[in-house]
Amino acid sequence: MNKLYQLFKQYKYKLTLIYVFMLLTELSILTQPFLLGKSIDGLINNSYFWLVLLSTSYLISTFFNYKRMVYDTKVYTKIYNSIVLKFLKRTDVDDSSKVARTDMADQVVEVLAGYVHYYIATIVTVIGSIGFIYLENYRVGIVVSVAFICIVAAVSIFYKKIRQSIKVKHNHLEGKLKHLQAGYIESTSFFYRKRKLDIFESTLQGKNWLLIGLIKNTFLIMAIVLLVMTSESLTIGGVITTYSYVNEFLISLMSIPVGIEMYSRISDILKRL
Repeated sequence: MNKLYQLFKQYKYKLTLIYVFMLLTELSILTQPFLLGKSIDGLINNSYFWLVLLSTSYLISTFFNYKRMVYDTKVYTKIYNSIVLKFLKRTDVDDSSKVARTDMADQVVEVLAGYVHYYIATIVTVIGSIGFIYLENYRVGIVVSVAFICIVAAVSIFYKKIRQSIKVKHNHLEGKLKHLQAGYIESTSFFYRKRKLDIFESTLQGKNWLLIGLIKNTFLIMAIVLLVMTSESLTIGGVITTYSYVNEFLISLMSIPVGIEMYSRISDILKRL
């Protein structure tokens, strides 16, 4: 991933500003289940203090997200143009590979624009949620910690297969122009093979998601039952807060397969650029 690091280094100030906006947005969002629970309990007791704080949190997250969206499009467009123009100057790559790899470069920018944001949100949610859960009920915290270990184990089962599948698919795509220029039969063969590779990759991802989904739902039910059985002084707001953090934590863990796939995809692409 050295090339990705060099890319970060080249645009470090602009990318850092974007990621700071993302982080501030996600930190504001992280507080909202807690403030929502407190607001409900407060309203029951005719208090509006927590409701004001909740409204403020919504405004802050909306503001920082707006600032990020306005700024990042300009930065990512500049990065994409830089990658493609630099690559097109190379003379050691044939035209077919250049066509395929310039398309692949778009995925690198897509990672910077979308998936990094997604994983900043995931990291903040996982760390913040588990902290709130342990503060509310440490037994529930232990349950979701075990869920985390199980999901990581499930992902590791499919990691090597997914990575190899992506490499084979990219090798195939680099021959796209050659096959199209060779005539109808070669073109048909190319797209038939591509379809088979897409189906194989999708099937692997589907199996991974199924296993992780079963783990997530099982532990969510366990956490809810444990919360009801072990909490001595439950309030409506407290139940909503704890459930929200448990659910957000487990949903965030569902993003691990996407992260593994994107890491594998971008690692392979950057080796080719």
